[in-house]
Amino acid sequence: MFADDAPRGTRETGKACARAVRQLETYFRGERRSFDLELDPEGSDFEKQVWEKLLLIPYGATTTYGEIARKLGDLGASRAVGFANARNPVAIIIPCHRVIGADGGLTGYAGGMHRKRWLLAHEAGQQNLDF
Repeated sequence: MFADDAPRGTRETGKACARAVRQLETYFRGERRSFDLELDPEGSDFEKQVWEKLLLIPYGATTTYGEIARKLGDLGASRAVGFANARNPVAIIIPCHRVIGADGGLTGYAGGMHRKRWLLAHEAGQQNLDF
């Protein structure tokens, strides 16, 4: 199929994906701390509110599920925040790996705990990490 024959919106989607890949590559080289991408992930209103809060967690920092629930105005929503975190469709770009347990321990990550540890270590500036 030639680009001129591509379904409507395909070229724009391709450009957006290429831009995301370039930004992820610079993130993994340690040259990028945030992403400049237009995001419109599908999810419930609550999930989208959680994901918006995740985008506010600075590079190299962490927060807890309870703290996100508090910022959303519902101290009892920690577990719901965890479920929304698990449903994040664009991990790393929406940095769900930066959320930890109330005790400071690492908790679940859809990509695997070894990847969560790696991402946090990467953002802490540790070099020569095995993925």
